[in-house]
Amino acid sequence: MLESITIRNLILIKEEEIGLTAGLNILSGETGAGKSVIIGSILMALGGRAEKDVIRQGETEAYVELIFHVEGQHSLEGLSALGLETEDGQLIVSRKFTGGRSICRINGEAVPLAKVREAAPFLLDVYGQREHQTLLRPASQLALVDRYGRAETEPLRKKLAAQVVSYRKADGEYRRCQMDEAVRLRNIDILNFEIQELTDAGITPGEEEKLSAAWKKLSGRQKAVQGIRQIIDCISGEGGALDSVGRAAGAAGEIADYGPECRNLYSQLMDVQSILSDCDRDAGALIDSDEDDAEQMERISERLDQIRHLMQKYGCGEKELLDLLARKTGELETLTNMEKLRDQWKKKAERALREAEQTAALLSAAREKAAAALGEEIERAVQELNFSQVHFAIRMDSSGALKENGCDTAEFLVSMNTGESLRPLADVASGGELSRIMLAVKSVLAGKEETETLIFDEIDAGISGRTAQRVGKKLKKIAGSSQVICISHLPQIVAMADTHFYIEKRTEDGLTATHIRRLNREESIRELARLLGGTEITERVLDNAREMKELAEKSGEDKKDQPAGKP
Repeated sequence: MLESITIRNLILIKEEEIGLTAGLNILSGETGAGKSVIIGSILMALGGRAEKDVIRQGETEAYVELIFHVEGQHSLEGLSALGLETEDGQLIVSRKFTGGRSICRINGEAVPLAKVREAAPFLLDVYGQREHQTLLRPASQLALVDRYGRAETEPLRKKLAAQVVSYRKADGEYRRCQMDEAVRLRNIDILNFEIQELTDAGITPGEEEKLSAAWKKLSGRQKAVQGIRQIIDCISGEGGALDSVGRAAGAAGEIADYGPECRNLYSQLMDVQSILSDCDRDAGALIDSDEDDAEQMERISERLDQIRHLMQKYGCGEKELLDLLARKTGELETLTNMEKLRDQWKKKAERALREAEQTAALLSAAREKAAAALGEEIERAVQELNFSQVHFAIRMDSSGALKENGCDTAEFLVSMNTGESLRPLADVASGGELSRIMLAVKSVLAGKEETETLIFDEIDAGISGRTAQRVGKKLKKIAGSSQVICISHLPQIVAMADTHFYIEKRTEDGLTATHIRRLNREESIRELARLLGGTEITERVLDNAREMKELAEKSGEDKKDQPAGKP
């Protein structure tokens, strides 16, 4: 149910907040007061097209917010499938317009405009002259038949959809197995080679990463060895430190007996020579161990080259190489046993097709039954809307190709006058007639609706008098099971309102502004009197309006007292 609408700076509206109720909500007012702006605001908030001049003159941005309370299981499941969850049943949809762009939010989170449009059908339906055209679409007509006979058609539709998916999978596998023998043998040879290549490689999980790390470590040590070789050369190479210190120590030894200072100098040089010898020995040991590192680096490089060659060849990473081996083994098994598998999939496809065809036949029979009953009820409902000569029927055709939704198409047929043959609805009905036929359909499906809020715009186009009264009663009936929002200028319809809103246009600070307010019972009666009598509202007109309101209220009470299922 749509609980409230908030509109700011949108076209003629400065700022308005509308609190709606369950039942029949009627919006009335003078022609041009801005009634269509209210419906337009709702549609724009739910992803409808917005004109460039949608922002009120003198303002920089506009805003529309809709607060819904969602209870229907179908709506909750549909929203959840879109990743949208209600908060205690509440869903807030808003759209802000700034310049040439807009931002949509659901429960405060920014969402793409496309997602809002996907969510809209689970929140409300709008029926105006343009929307009535959906009644002419074959897919919409079949959907109405399914909705009417939901108890029987829905389980069959779900079962059939699953069976058709199973059939298509089996049939696809069967067709995949139908391969030229030469191609099959060539593919087997290729797979055998690739499987052997991958098996011989014996790659283990994480091996490439571990080898890369080891090679990097050894490569670092190689750089260190270069420095060590330079150290050895400086110490023990030709003309190195050991030679120089050795000569110096020899010279010091010859003068060691000339005093303690000379002996001390000799001792120090001998210590330096010993230290250099130790450094040279230790450095040499490191060089010796480097020979093992070089061999290990060569082995690692060869292994890395092998793994990376396979990765490049098959265009994947190490992990995918491991998965690839398993997949190619499965492909080889499939090709090797192709004939056997082909027969198995053929049998599965044939069995799945038989099951799907049986279910499709049951679904067609259920739809035929539902279509016959729905056609009769729509005919009665249309006749109650002052189409006394109308005949209505639904023609089903089950000769179509098998799909998830069955083989059926539905076609609504109508004869507007006695003696005329039944013809497709699209070829016969005018816009005004379509709106009443749609209303008749909605009244028949009252209680079966999947959307909790229905908006009727221009439902009273081209009608008056007794027809208008009957349209009002139909709207009242629909409002017994769904929230109905309706714009009307006909007193016969307005009198039926459970909640009545008045829309007016005023000039403020040199600018025109549309306002909307909820009327109490007496105010509603005065609005009825205005609709009945025009600008001059006399006591007699007020009495007529009061009587019309009382009769409408009594009619509503009588409806409540009737057993379920009676029109």
